[in-house]
Amino acid sequence: MFCIKPLKPTLLILFISIVNSVFSQEITCNNPVYKFGFVTEGDTVSVSYELKNSGDKPLVISSYEVECGCTTMEKVYSAIEPGETYTIKVKFDTHEKYDRQDRTITLISNAKNSPTVLRFKGVVLKKKK
Repeated sequence: MFCIKPLKPTLLILFISIVNSVFSQEITCNNPVYKFGFVTEGDTVSVSYELKNSGDKPLVISSYEVECGCTTMEKVYSAIEPGETYTIKVKFDTHEKYDRQDRTITLISNAKNSPTVLRFKGVVLKKKK
């Protein structure tokens, strides 16, 4: 039978400080949930999120995930330097979408709060005939 001993406090503090020094980047977003209100089916909703690197090392967004093909995001090609902001642009195609919509974009990065989830929601009304 194996017995796992807890780390000594000094080793635990050392481990935490190493992890924090490697992942000192942090994404902050002043409005991570965007409400677009009411739109008509077929409209394209444009959403912008202003992200800030609140850490002290360059922030790299390596990939992102969206819930469906109706949502696209412009890829981030360069690192976001400490203290800098970057505007992420997202488009939501409402073609064949009806009623309440609630979508997420998950950003994968080297930040300590990765993955970071951004969200937008609203109501898509059917086109009048």
